[in-house]
Amino acid sequence: MSSLVPSASLLKVRELLGSDPTGGQSATGGWDQAWKANATPWDAGDVQPAFRELLDERWAHVGVPLDSLKDGKALVAGCGRGCDAAFIAAHGIDTLGIDLSPTAVQVARDHLAAQANAPQNITFEAADFFSFPLPSGQPFSFAFDYTFFCAIPPSLRAKWGERYAEVVRPGGLLVALAFPLDGDREGGPPYSVSEEAYDAALGHSFEKIYSRHPDKMAKERAHGRDKVLVYRRK
Repeated sequence: MSSLVPSASLLKVRELLGSDPTGGQSATGGWDQAWKANATPWDAGDVQPAFRELLDERWAHVGVPLDSLKDGKALVAGCGRGCDAAFIAAHGIDTLGIDLSPTAVQVARDHLAAQANAPQNITFEAADFFSFPLPSGQPFSFAFDYTFFCAIPPSLRAKWGERYAEVVRPGGLLVALAFPLDGDREGGPPYSVSEEAYDAALGHSFEKIYSRHPDKMAKERAHGRDKVLVYRRK
């Protein structure tokens, strides 16, 4: 399928990660170089349509009132330009966006500052999802994960799930926009994902309460490569 042929930008990302001795896991590694080189094919420059659809049109189907999550904070790991993080903040949940790349964080801050009526209840920080200190007093009640699970090597997926179990409070929600659902395909990033892979990584500490292919997707994306998953922390 032509949609699965890596773009020049994606090939550049893989080249930068391949030349980084940490495999892109350091804040000054390949991911930061990708932002500096403007090789960011995952950056749509706007809120993901599937996420907008969920919060604005289909949230009642999740069965958890959004207002019940506003006493905690929201986390977006690998936030990039920060559009999705700002979207959550605009819905009334104090939000933290983190990224390994300091360049991405500066892009997010600049992008937010340029927006009219930008939400004020949001901060962006350069941090490692797997080791950043958790806030005290106001735990995370909500998290959004997109193009992060697919960016890490599959060997780190169990650790990813364990970390979210630490990050999200009992009763809190993790929304995952699963992409790319490419089946048995080797290589990455982005590594091919599956709903079963998310279930396996999260199943010990989360229960899945929502699963649906979105009606609205990013431009030129083949139908079926995205799925919206919502998990509640046990």
